[in-house]
Amino acid sequence: MKKKLSIAIIIIVAVILVATWVAPYIILIADRQEKVADSYAYSEVFFDEYDEVREHLLATVDNLKNQGIETDLYSHAIDVEEDLYIDTIYLPSSTEQKNLVVLTTGVHGIEGYIGSVMLDVFWQEIYPDLNKENTGVLVIANVNPYGMKHHRRYNENNVDLNRNFIIDWEAFDTTVNKDYPKVDQFLGPQKKMGNALWHEAGFYASMVKEVVANGADSISNALLGGQYEYPQGVYYGGAGDEQSTTYVKDVFEWTLGESQYENVVHIDVHSGYGPRYNMVIFNSVYETMNEAETKALFGYDNVISYDSESFYATTGDTTDFYYRLKEQMGAETALFSTCFEFGTIGDSFLDSIISMKYTIEENQDYWYPTTDKVMNAIVRERYQELFYPTEMEWREKTVADFAAAAKGVLNAKLITE
Repeated sequence: MKKKLSIAIIIIVAVILVATWVAPYIILIADRQEKVADSYAYSEVFFDEYDEVREHLLATVDNLKNQGIETDLYSHAIDVEEDLYIDTIYLPSSTEQKNLVVLTTGVHGIEGYIGSVMLDVFWQEIYPDLNKENTGVLVIANVNPYGMKHHRRYNENNVDLNRNFIIDWEAFDTTVNKDYPKVDQFLGPQKKMGNALWHEAGFYASMVKEVVANGADSISNALLGGQYEYPQGVYYGGAGDEQSTTYVKDVFEWTLGESQYENVVHIDVHSGYGPRYNMVIFNSVYETMNEAETKALFGYDNVISYDSESFYATTGDTTDFYYRLKEQMGAETALFSTCFEFGTIGDSFLDSIISMKYTIEENQDYWYPTTDKVMNAIVRERYQELFYPTEMEWREKTVADFAAAAKGVLNAKLITE
């Protein structure tokens, strides 16, 4: 009996050891994105590095100038030594200042890669049909160049810039997110990740524990709104204006005042939220059009407005700030500011858990880098999938959706008289 028990123990230990060694590779293979196709719509501009994106953008400016189009470029330095810049391209209207189309990309750094592609779509499929006499174009590209270069959502200070656009920091309550303190230890583990198998088991065990203790709503509420008390946590909104925020705020103020344009239409390009193969027009809480009205006006079905079931409010959002700035300035300029959000993982309950998991893992690995090479590869693969999938079908759909939605918005919102 003792001999059988000893053999059983040896077998169990052997199975555990083999699983511990083999399972991480299985997880990595299972998570791995498909190999990038050789050719698909705009395949030549789906870049993977910040330097490639910036080089292409500067070449685009030269191309516009070579066509005889008046084009101004201003490169705002964030970190000269690391060659990090926000590049702003301005094409003024030629005769009268009625419309200004404003495009922002890379507010969440890693999302700037899909944003860069959409700028190409804009120049090739949207810009040629604009009335250049009364419509100008302003592009603020790579708002978070650090996040782009290092493939992070956050900037050089771990700040989520789309939670940093606060209208008045002195009056702002930094404890606005009441749920985050309850789940901080779960959302921001202060330790290195080890073996992938045990990490996976530990994560889901911790999640169940948190749901039982605080409820599922506490976790989702803690994540989505932004938080201002935990500098090493996820979705940290900062303690004041970041360099990038200060610059963009100044540019927004110029568009509503000194520029003298009568009408501003702003599109902020993001990825990561929503159904995988659909881009969503996500309106600001300050936009008065409801979901049905927005769909009808733009001729585009994937819309989230203040009355949508899937709508959620954020603090310090770029588009929200634009509306509040207009009100604060007392500007008479007409304004429509919205977000184009490309879904990646999906929008089911399970997809939401996976998205949260990938977000937590990347932040944990940033602060406490794992020494496990396989775990590190898993984290990087997952994080890219969360914002910039390699799948050809996804990439081609982003191009089609952006073109359709942008045409719908601009046809409806630009002054044609």
